[in-house]
Amino acid sequence: MRYTDDFIGAIKVRQAEISSSLVAGNAVNFETYQRLVGQYQGLQEALNILDNLLKEENE
Repeated sequence: MRYTDDFIGAIKVRQAEISSSLVAGNAVNFETYQRLVGQYQGLQEALNILDNLLKEENE
């Protein structure tokens, strides 16, 4: 479980970095904004998939 926790932690850290970057207005154009939002959504989807896999494993 240590690696799983490390993986989840790393994803959440990256999501926080992306979120802070967007709030700070670091997206210099719409394409950059879209890329950052897409990365955030992709990371969230990865967390959702991992959560579902862990739930199945426990059942």
